[in-house]
Amino acid sequence: MSFLKRIDWRLLLIFILVALIVHIVATFLAVNDQRGTAYTRLANLLPHNTMTIVGPVEPHQTLLPYLSPDARYAFCPFDTADTTMRVHALLPDLGWTVGVYAPDGTSLYFAAASSERETTINLSIIPADDRFLGLSGEAQQAADTDQTIAAPKGFIVVRAPDRGDPYRAETQSVLEKASCAVRRT
Repeated sequence: MSFLKRIDWRLLLIFILVALIVHIVATFLAVNDQRGTAYTRLANLLPHNTMTIVGPVEPHQTLLPYLSPDARYAFCPFDTADTTMRVHALLPDLGWTVGVYAPDGTSLYFAAASSERETTINLSIIPADDRFLGLSGEAQQAADTDQTIAAPKGFIVVRAPDRGDPYRAETQSVLEKASCAVRRT
């Protein structure tokens, strides 16, 4: 009992409150840390505004964590600061997908192949600013595509199922048709 009487309860309460504040601040800082994001990794390793087909996913040599080893991938980090991006992808069968993601991982666009028919994706990514595109050639070209989204930067992922050696050449040729390029006016 004498031990409890010697404790300065105000000091203990202050210590607990400071510890809680430090914990909350550290949690918010950790969540907002963008240094190790998928976008940062891709932006540092791959050329911007160009679709790059990466090799098969192998243990300890994967470009990003949690990539499926039973799939092949093509990535395109993009930046629309001064231009519009044009994305084209062919999704021939089930398991094929294309996604556009913001640097923080937010999904901006996603499409999956249908089992009944081949799906062609034609997408324009325009700058996400207050630029008026109503009278320009850039606006007309963006209107000519199937879909348009606004994003300042991010990355595009085309995923193809790896169905084994007999189909690898076919999968590779379809992945090679996927493109993301700066739209020329």
